[in-house]
Amino acid sequence: MNSIAFHKITKRFGRLCALDSVDICIKPSEVVLVAGPNGSGKSTMINIMLGLYLPDGGEIRIDGSSTSVDNNLKTDMGYLPENVAFSENLSGWTMMSFFARSRGIGKARMKEVMERIGLSHAAKRSISGYSKGMRQRLALGIAILHEPELLILDEPTSGLDQEGLGVLWSVIDEWRSNGRMILISSHDLGILEKRVDIICILRQGSVVAHDAPPALRQKAALPIKVSFSLDPDSDSHTTIVRELAERFHSETIVLDPATLQIEVEPNRLVELMAAVFSQDQQIVQSMQVTEPALEDIYEHLLELS
Repeated sequence: MNSIAFHKITKRFGRLCALDSVDICIKPSEVVLVAGPNGSGKSTMINIMLGLYLPDGGEIRIDGSSTSVDNNLKTDMGYLPENVAFSENLSGWTMMSFFARSRGIGKARMKEVMERIGLSHAAKRSISGYSKGMRQRLALGIAILHEPELLILDEPTSGLDQEGLGVLWSVIDEWRSNGRMILISSHDLGILEKRVDIICILRQGSVVAHDAPPALRQKAALPIKVSFSLDPDSDSHTTIVRELAERFHSETIVLDPATLQIEVEPNRLVELMAAVFSQDQQIVQSMQVTEPALEDIYEHLLELS
């Protein structure tokens, strides 16, 4: 499988258009993150990908050819739902065995996955005694049990501690390195930014942005915050602040008293650096550049749509 894509997918529920001509493509070794407010169409999109809903328009394409979500395609998918629910009286091993038998998976692979998700020590324990994070890891283990080509993760960071996040990151890295594909739906943009290749932002069923995180930052063009630590014994603080305020028309310069902080448009960052370092070379002791958070970019792009 070289690609799987939504092509002009539309889905209506009565008068509500949940998805309006949506285009999304996932390629090998790519991790695509779908984000958007509640009601934007994320769940509808996943349900269509899983074959639970039929689209009212458009088509799903595999390697460029139209296809239906049949059993053959479903065998190439693994799914981690947002709300994990298991039979409380069963053990983690018994629950995994149920899914393993349906996939024709042997005990060796089950043991490998249990070790991988860090639940070998609790495999025979009743799920009623599992924490939320342990249940989430068990569900992730079941999703990867048959090593699917496409892994669909709905809010995968929910309930995970640092150990659980480490498991999730290792699975994402493995899928990417093995040329497989991952589709993620999540509100947790900040923690996922460095783990994804493409971010697709939905609003009211339409795609408002679709690109790599650096390209989305460039499109948003939000100000960058730059902080300079100054020599506290220098007498040049006031002069520098006045000159930069006049040149960059900034109202965010702060002096406390040895820190200079200013927000500048991305295309003027180099100009700011040159202006600061053209001053007395001894006054600037260190510098920190802080880009806007991905959540801020997300909100900004939604407002533009």
